[in-house]
Amino acid sequence: MINLLKNLYIAADYKRSAASLNHTLRVGGPASAGTMVVLVYRLEPRSGGLRNVARIVNALAGHLGKSIQLYIQNPEKTDASLTREYGFRADVASSLPTAADLYVTTSFIFSLSLPDLLAKFPSRWNHIIQDYDELFFPISTRYYHAAKVKVGPEAFIASGKWMKLPGRTAYLPFPVDPAIYHASPASAAKRDIDVLFFHKPELPRRCALVCEQLAETLLVARPDLRIAFYGSNLSKRLTKARVEHLGALPSLETLGNVYRRSRVGVSFNLTNPSLIPFEHMASGCMPVSPYVESPPEFHLPGIHVEGTLSQLSEHVLARLELPDLETQALSLYDSYLDQGYLCRKEDFGRAVIEAIETL
Repeated sequence: MINLLKNLYIAADYKRSAASLNHTLRVGGPASAGTMVVLVYRLEPRSGGLRNVARIVNALAGHLGKSIQLYIQNPEKTDASLTREYGFRADVASSLPTAADLYVTTSFIFSLSLPDLLAKFPSRWNHIIQDYDELFFPISTRYYHAAKVKVGPEAFIASGKWMKLPGRTAYLPFPVDPAIYHASPASAAKRDIDVLFFHKPELPRRCALVCEQLAETLLVARPDLRIAFYGSNLSKRLTKARVEHLGALPSLETLGNVYRRSRVGVSFNLTNPSLIPFEHMASGCMPVSPYVESPPEFHLPGIHVEGTLSQLSEHVLARLELPDLETQALSLYDSYLDQGYLCRKEDFGRAVIEAIETL
């Protein structure tokens, strides 16, 4: 059964890559005056990256005095509900308007098609790096084609400090919502999860199998550890790890409650900075984010940990021995907040405007 699921996933991803490389824009008529068009290849469910895209384009449109048209290359029945869930203040366009004031892409695959449109109808073009971007796949067919693009966006918008991007870049702070991610619940919560893993087999950069291996290594050393996986409903079907499977949590509020139950939060993300460790620490959960030879501009002190499985296990176990773990996590959060690497959710709109004005 596991082999069947694996083969189906590989086949689906292969077909998806082929389809994206061969896509054709559904071009429509002229845009209304004062329109900003946001291009999304597909509205993926449970995407923190797309949620962040919505925050960015909403703030950008408000600052520029533009209305937003959301163009989805691969429309699905769930688009209307996901548009509302992610908070896009936009009308969904069935075809791509021409001659808009600004085009904002959220997938680098559009660099294969949008230049032809802009050659006929010149306009500004910005690109937001988000979860499903081809530039997140450093060893893949999609990345190969993205890296060969010669005519691309004028500027990039990225969350967190990124490795070098091929153009002017506005680096945004990560927005953390203190109403959801905090360490002081209305009713005192017991931290009954020793180690919480973000486990999402759908995203290769999240290293789900390594999470399982690390969990098993920890349990060999400490059989009494309380370990939980969250993030995907595939988790329980694909793994035999002796852990609690929380699956895809139903709401951000539920997620915040789980973080407040946890002492250490482990999340892999080998391609770019991630919001998850910051939400962990804001909730008093000590983040551990393994990495591999991270470039200096990507390295996050106090969060990133390098090493073998046994070394990662030793690091986590040493953290669990600290009596003031929650206090240290909150202090780390305050440090990144003071550095401007983070901001509170209510300050994000202003941070977007300040960053964009530097481009």
